[in-house]
Amino acid sequence: MKKKILLLIGNKNVGLKVIKKLRSYSFIDIEILTCDKSFNKKKILFLKNKKQFISTLKNKKKIDFLISVYWPWLIPKNLFSKFKSSINFHPSYLPVARGFYPHAHAIIKNLKWGVSLHEISGGIDKGNVWCQKEIKFNEFSSSTSLYKKGELEIVKLFNKNFIKILTGKIKSKKQSGKSSYFNKKSINKFDELKLNKPYKLIDLIKLNNARTFKNKSFNFFNYKNKKYSFNIKIKKILN
Repeated sequence: MKKKILLLIGNKNVGLKVIKKLRSYSFIDIEILTCDKSFNKKKILFLKNKKQFISTLKNKKKIDFLISVYWPWLIPKNLFSKFKSSINFHPSYLPVARGFYPHAHAIIKNLKWGVSLHEISGGIDKGNVWCQKEIKFNEFSSSTSLYKKGELEIVKLFNKNFIKILTGKIKSKKQSGKSSYFNKKSINKFDELKLNKPYKLIDLIKLNNARTFKNKSFNFFNYKNKKYSFNIKIKKILN
């Protein structure tokens, strides 16, 4: 196979796993950019802010593939010409739950959920889909468990399909079906609970599961001018 030039922009544990996989291919020349301070690795360029990222990308020669793994900054349209093709990692079953915190919205709204690899386009998470996988969850699934499951499954999806995408054996397809989008602040309206508002227990459980991440609850209520954190703990009783 002809050598391919790749640029990976990535963060978090998912980014490290993808880097490890890509470095195992002898036919790939890869450059890596990150804004994650935990990436204490050689041959990885750390970027402090979006301005530095844009400047760095502008100075790049044309690359075959850009791979974006949980990257926080949008790429301007005028820089799309820097790469022939692209893969973006998104933890939802597109076109459902474009944008932020798809796992939390899936729990609250009972949305179809999963992971997707798609092309980068002018709209947020609107690019053609390379491949995706639906992930089932139940009424008691937590935000943390879905997030971790999404990390695991999206890496598996990439490892299984990357070479097929690279060699043209998989063609991207236009997104279809009912879409939804959530901005960064969309989730905040679910944080405050009202003392005098009636809640079904199952709805309250789902709400708190969605707004609790790694033992930190974002739910709260106000009482006599004081703010209180709210956290439900559920444990299955074994017979």
